[in-house]
Amino acid sequence: MHQLSQTQDSRDSVQDYVLGNRVQEQNRLQFQAAILEKWTRQFFVSAGTEPGMRVLDLGCEMGDVSLLAAKLVGPTGSVIGIDRDRAIVERARERARRAACGANIEFLCANVLEFESPLDFDAVVGRRYILLYQPDPVSAVRHAAKQVRSGGIVLFHEMDFANPIRSYPYGTLFGRLLYGLITDTFRRAGCHADLALHLTRIFRQAGLPWPTIKAEVPIGGEHGCYLYTWLAETLRSLLPRIEQFNLASAVELDLDTLVDRMETEALARHSQLIGSGRGLDPKAVSGGAPC
Repeated sequence: MHQLSQTQDSRDSVQDYVLGNRVQEQNRLQFQAAILEKWTRQFFVSAGTEPGMRVLDLGCEMGDVSLLAAKLVGPTGSVIGIDRDRAIVERARERARRAACGANIEFLCANVLEFESPLDFDAVVGRRYILLYQPDPVSAVRHAAKQVRSGGIVLFHEMDFANPIRSYPYGTLFGRLLYGLITDTFRRAGCHADLALHLTRIFRQAGLPWPTIKAEVPIGGEHGCYLYTWLAETLRSLLPRIEQFNLASAVELDLDTLVDRMETEALARHSQLIGSGRGLDPKAVSGGAPC
């Protein structure tokens, strides 16, 4: 067990997270993690993650990224995942116990901007889509880099859902909800919906080398495509905020039929639906604590 400095005021429930913390949202995160695992694994490998490394996962949530990192670093490596939500941390610990992955993995309740460790990590990673929620992404990256040894890896997996990549045909229900309602809700909640477009600037202003950027964009529209459920469940998590901002009502959205309506339209129109710019992932080799 490592002795680490943790913030003492992490809340039992995180009220300002735009997607909330209901069980439904926790289940959505696991669904999302299953979709994104192949991309995250690819980013880890291309960044140089290998057996024996010590990895710090920032904002670990349900622990999916931490568990994936544990598989890659193996029993000779170690992973520490931190999150400010105590309930989420407990769920992550339980999942790790059930997974019995054989690696050294630990979950702690801490704020990503206050966490400090005497350990010298080989890699610090941000769980998928963490910087878009930070009031000051530059400060978040700068603080994260301080946890990494000289020559180590700083790795974030972010997205842009503010700038639509045109689907065919134009104006689908899927596209209007993703790049209209969801984007508007995140922006009104103070989130950076176009964060991925600013990754190079953020890394450079944080004192890090020019990052390597890789991008993957999900495309679908076929029967049973995961994009329909992903979008509908995201809207379900956002519904309290959507109604708070008077953007739409539960009756207007009719979430229980939304998947079927999106799929019926897409099949009838032979649509090619392009999701947001997910999977944008910078990697920079840290030269030590940035100035």
